[in-house]
Amino acid sequence: MFSAQKPTFKKEKSAFTLIELMVVMGLIMIVMTLGIPRLVQHNETPLGGSISAVMDACASARSKAILSGKPMKMIVDASNYSVTVGAGAPKPKVVSEISGQGPTVDQSPDEEPAEEPKPASSTGPAFSGKIHEDVGVTFLAVNFLPREDEGRAEVTFHPNGTSDEFTIGMIHVTGDNVQRFVQLDSVTGLAYLKTEDEIQNP
Repeated sequence: MFSAQKPTFKKEKSAFTLIELMVVMGLIMIVMTLGIPRLVQHNETPLGGSISAVMDACASARSKAILSGKPMKMIVDASNYSVTVGAGAPKPKVVSEISGQGPTVDQSPDEEPAEEPKPASSTGPAFSGKIHEDVGVTFLAVNFLPREDEGRAEVTFHPNGTSDEFTIGMIHVTGDNVQRFVQLDSVTGLAYLKTEDEIQNP
């Protein structure tokens, strides 16, 4: 005798389709693209941000001097916690004539006297950065002359890519008390990040 067997049903396995997985991955990538840069910006330390501001100002002044063909000045003002870049003073063309003797060496007989240089339009600084208020400036020197007492330093970048010698030392006062230096190579006008040991033992 045959016993009636109950039919067995196979359970179907449930899974995500490839399209569903791709949609979810795309959404995750969009969220990461929007969120990660904000996290990185908010995690920047005060000392790191201040060092970046000084190095960016050096790079901006150097490139603007080379591209414009005019000297550019970077001004570090420790008392106002600011770093700005603006045009240097224009060099007027000197054309003089000694009375009764005709044109001088600087001027040919056919040339007309040069016009007075026009003042540059005041459009504000070409670059502006901030030194964080929790960061103290411990060392400031231009052309090997200390400027800590003044709390202000003006560094000139020339059109040929050179610059004044410049060193600034900064420390995070309320943080880990690690001192870092930004130093300009006067021959190339490039800024380098250095430690205290590298400054004392070059």
